[in-house]
Amino acid sequence: MLAKNVWCAGAGTSADVEALVRGVKFVFWVRGVLDSSGIGNMGGGGEGGWNAFIDRGGDGSGGEDDHDVPSASVPAVLHYIRSQLQKSRGSLGANLLVGGYDPHSHRATLAAIHPHGSMDVVTYAALGSGGLAATGVLESRYPKIRSGHCTVEEGIRLAVDAVRAGIDNDLGSGSQVDVCVVSREGVLYRRAVVREEELEWVSMRNDQEEDHRTNRDFGSAVSSGVNGFGNVPFAIQSKRIVVFGDLDAEREKRKWLDAVLGAGVNQ
Repeated sequence: MLAKNVWCAGAGTSADVEALVRGVKFVFWVRGVLDSSGIGNMGGGGEGGWNAFIDRGGDGSGGEDDHDVPSASVPAVLHYIRSQLQKSRGSLGANLLVGGYDPHSHRATLAAIHPHGSMDVVTYAALGSGGLAATGVLESRYPKIRSGHCTVEEGIRLAVDAVRAGIDNDLGSGSQVDVCVVSREGVLYRRAVVREEELEWVSMRNDQEEDHRTNRDFGSAVSSGVNGFGNVPFAIQSKRIVVFGDLDAEREKRKWLDAVLGAGVNQ
């Protein structure tokens, strides 16, 4: 949540995305407190105000503080995010899909913002490492449902299928799908529409087979932890020094000199 009527999804470096979202939310919260009539000349309590509800699907996610977040002008939020990314000159790895409903203009806006601050106002989009597969699903099915009367549930189903396609075809994507619908009636936020996948328990037989496969050459090998990946069996075949360090080179030089001088003295 960036404002009560502006939400976003992020891809890229999670720490950068989270820090950017928190900063934007705080800035517009402060502006709303300083200007009780609203942000961006929208009006907080008049006919132009946006006091619709936020339905989180009864999962208890989020805090009560979200109800105190004011509404904001969608173009103002987009402009602020772009300015912050342009100032960073690409050092922030944040890709954002920003969607919002502007009650002043009575229009819904979806924008894709890239790490350098460039922005595309789009009808649909998918970002991130799984974006290619997700975009394929959107491009193949969106024109069909757009030509007819598309319900909210059909749109949600398309979005979920697109995200799942990205998950199934990309190792870097997570496995949980959340849904957020922003409209003139309010915000519908559903968490874990597709729950996060969990690894199945391995049977005792498979455990024994894995132990045998891991430990069959354990007696003739040396076991040691490697970068936190556990004990990996290995055997030392040969030893050799490829490049001497400064201390080793000095030590070898002294040994050679001692040998030469000693040979000269003996003669």
